[in-house]
Amino acid sequence: MGIQLPYTLWKSRFRISPSSPHLIGLLAMLLTVFAWAIAANVANHLFLAGVQPFELAGASAIVATFGLAILDSLFGRSHAQPINRQQFALGLILVGLVGSDYLAIQRLPVAVAIVLLFTAPILVVLWTALTSRRLPSRPVLVALSLSILGIMLVSNLLASIELVDWFGILVGLSTAVFFAAYIVLNERVSGTQETIGVMLKVFAIASLFWIAYQLTQGIPWRLFAPENILSVFYVGLAGNFCTFAQ
Repeated sequence: MGIQLPYTLWKSRFRISPSSPHLIGLLAMLLTVFAWAIAANVANHLFLAGVQPFELAGASAIVATFGLAILDSLFGRSHAQPINRQQFALGLILVGLVGSDYLAIQRLPVAVAIVLLFTAPILVVLWTALTSRRLPSRPVLVALSLSILGIMLVSNLLASIELVDWFGILVGLSTAVFFAAYIVLNERVSGTQETIGVMLKVFAIASLFWIAYQLTQGIPWRLFAPENILSVFYVGLAGNFCTFAQ
């Protein structure tokens, strides 16, 4: 399945048992978020070194695609089934998600970009309420209100208007929208099919998009600089392969 977020874990009780699937899922989620947070800081360092956000988005997608191709060759059971419309759409959503995420990291402090990204569960809850025509419970509404207030505080929206990077905030919020769409569609795509093969196709679509984009921009030589290449691979593995391809 796709990445497990806190809202999916709230649905069931947590049992303190070494063999508990909920405990294993929680630990996997925490490790994923930790690895992604480090990847965000590494990406910010690359941006300060002159790497452009869309260059890194393309490179990290390609790294993740190769990783998934290796897994699929070893453990996959996709049998080269053709890409369907939902998988194609999920690949394009992934392009928007990673591209806007890296652009937000370049424009905003990393902590703010991370907080804005993880407002996606709020949007998922609101979308679920809209499609089911049922209001969330009172505790959920309180949690949503506190989350929105926290976002306003962390992003400095309550400070002087001159201190707010409105374009960066808009990009960060668009990242949350893409992430929410990714969560919803990924549940439909990965829930009934072989996961590794599906995510390989999704990342292959994203990689082809970024390759086509990069052909119009020239060769991104800074990605291949000796001081940057290992960081690029880490962002691809921790920020894409481990985060979005679970």
